Amino acid sequence: MFANSLVLPHFDYLDTIYGRTSKTKLHELDILYKKVAKIALGVEKTESSINVYRDMKWLPLHLRRQVHLSSYMFKILKWQGPSNFINKFSYISGGSRDGESCNLNTPRSKNLKNFYYLGAKVWNSVPSELRNMNDPKVFCKIYKSRLLESAISDASYTLNNAFDHVYKIKL
Repeated sequence: MFANSLVLPHFDYLDTIYGRTSKTKLHELDILYKKVAKIALGVEKTESSINVYRDMKWLPLHLRRQVHLSSYMFKILKWQGPSNFINKFSYISGGSRDGESCNLNTPRSKNLKNFYYLGAKVWNSVPSELRNMNDPKVFCKIYKSRLLESAISDASYTLNNAFDHVYKIKL
């Protein structure tokens, strides 16, 4: 599809970086993203965005950023990414629920925009059965489809463009 091949790469390019900008700027990007999807499908601009995303098989923009950051974290933690990043993350140890589910320690951050903070927070939201995969492409594909399915079926789903908001899959 034309929009998939020519437009989506522009939204995806460096989205883990620009994802930490102000909520106002992220909202402006989201409006543009919605317009592109609605034009590509040829629907009215009043059509529900979540229905358009379902038909296009697109994630809302904030969830696309979440998938990309999760994929990057997957590569780092599976030693398939830059090796200098692996030492920046540590697993929670001990008998806590977080330790048993192999969650990462979420470092303190003054502004909550720190990569190590956001990366750990996003990784901790990934279901444990997906964390145990070995192939990053399969991980990304399954995580994306589960997020889309969850967002579409979740009646309480609302768009939240806050840079530190992480959507958790509803089981």
